[in-house]
Amino acid sequence: MLNSVPLHRRQFRSKRLLALLAILSAGFVSQTYGQIDGLLNFKNRVEGISVRQNALDDFELLAITRNFEYFLRNAALKVRFFLPSLSDTSTEVCVEAVELQDSHHYFMRSAKTYQWKQGDWNIFGIWPTSDVIDKLNLDAANIGVRAWYRTKNRQRVYVPVDVYQTNEQFLKRTYRFHFVTGQDLRSIDVSVTNAAGTAMKLPLPILKCAGEGCVFNFAGSTGRFDLDMSSLNEGEYHVKLVGHVPESSATTALNVTLYHHR
Repeated sequence: MLNSVPLHRRQFRSKRLLALLAILSAGFVSQTYGQIDGLLNFKNRVEGISVRQNALDDFELLAITRNFEYFLRNAALKVRFFLPSLSDTSTEVCVEAVELQDSHHYFMRSAKTYQWKQGDWNIFGIWPTSDVIDKLNLDAANIGVRAWYRTKNRQRVYVPVDVYQTNEQFLKRTYRFHFVTGQDLRSIDVSVTNAAGTAMKLPLPILKCAGEGCVFNFAGSTGRFDLDMSSLNEGEYHVKLVGHVPESSATTALNVTLYHHR
């Protein structure tokens, strides 16, 4: 039945429905979770509700994690990542968290005054779920975490994170990417190049559906894939996602610069 409706009409209806749901969701959140009003300031972070107005314009990276320990209520979370040595002392570093499937407009960002160590492992925390996450009744499986750094006049460089409480046995080496797209996509091509632009030989995920006019990833829904970069040398890499629109030659792309630490 879905494929019998012209593509442009399906996309228009999809975006209109998503916009309506966002408005209704914002009203629901304000009524049900009145104790959380906007972003709240804590010693090491800001956290609360922040409506993302343009979340469906294009690809958006939600999270890059390595190890993620599922947590229950009243958890004391920590976020661990490696920050390389950088020549620019004014480098901006940030840890962020969002919902993988946005319903309450949850957002967390580390404080700008947080002290980070270059050329070493960093641990952000304590991040208590009792302050906001528990009050919004969010499930751990719907929390995405990302960390990044940015030197002057440069784009963000993401660093994969470990999210945990007490278990410091970081066994997983593959990276899990979560993303959301503003368009229906029938397939997504993934490629990895080094800083010089040379293509890396890696087992790449196959992200596509079978059948003419099918949809692999619907607009507004969260997608994910795993990438094993453990065989690569340490350094910056570029992960590119190219999404193909159903019944069209149109594409949309997301470029992620990532620092891989061995």
